[in-house]
Amino acid sequence: MLKNDSETKTSNSVWDEKMKKHSKETSSEGSKKLVHHFGECPGVPFGTTFKDREECYGAGVHCHIEAGISGTMAVGASSIVVSGQYKDDKDNGDTILYTGSGGRKLENNTRELDWDQEWSNFGNQALRKSSFTRNPVRVIRGSGLDSEFAPWEGFRYDGLYICKNAWKEKDRDGYYDICRYIMERIPGQPPLRRRSTIVGLYRPSPGSETVQPPAPAPVTGRQRIMQKLQAEINNMNTFLSKSSPVPVKRLDAKLACKSMRSSPPVSTTRKPKLTGSRRAQKRRPHGIHRRVKM
Repeated sequence: MLKNDSETKTSNSVWDEKMKKHSKETSSEGSKKLVHHFGECPGVPFGTTFKDREECYGAGVHCHIEAGISGTMAVGASSIVVSGQYKDDKDNGDTILYTGSGGRKLENNTRELDWDQEWSNFGNQALRKSSFTRNPVRVIRGSGLDSEFAPWEGFRYDGLYICKNAWKEKDRDGYYDICRYIMERIPGQPPLRRRSTIVGLYRPSPGSETVQPPAPAPVTGRQRIMQKLQAEINNMNTFLSKSSPVPVKRLDAKLACKSMRSSPPVSTTRKPKLTGSRRAQKRRPHGIHRRVKM
């Protein structure tokens, strides 16, 4: 059931007041955290993983436990979380097509919208401001994101991006308005980790692949026989050298194969078949003559 405009504005205002209150509480914590700090966070290098949003908040990477956009309407957004909360998000690694905040009930655990997203939303205004200031925005990816660049579990800090553009359009179902942002990765950062086809594993980063030895050349049937024969001769030589006190001349597979090739070939032609009287003579015992009728 859809809400009317008055109910929608009330829900949005409640959410905005909650985010503003949370921002003030975060700012009052003193020098323990860099609130709305742009750029890298001290002590949190690229690729740091977190168990949940509370750990992200505790490390100062993202200053909201629930909202996906952290920042202020005056100076812009300092960080965003891309965790698949909205089905219109599209992650291409170096570029992210990001969906704004709002548009659904607080208790809604699905990715479906309940009403239009508005620029008046606290987070949407902050990230829209960043499209003009071009201040760097920290990006945290979550395991719920449908992307090969997402972590298998928890959350991961994936470096700095810049908001290139902000606009509004219909969602992919064509029902509600959504706020859209293009996030581009700042060059010069370490390569992003990518999921492997095996669950729980990641692909090796560029430049870190181990050098594989060259594949062996194809082996013919003759070479395979020589290798097998040489292995048997090596085993025999090892046995003779250990058991015999007298030096024994070592054998060689090549010489053995050469002698085999020089030996007369075995005839494979079939003997002629005996017929008639010759066949009868072969069967008759020696000394017994054929009886002649008179």
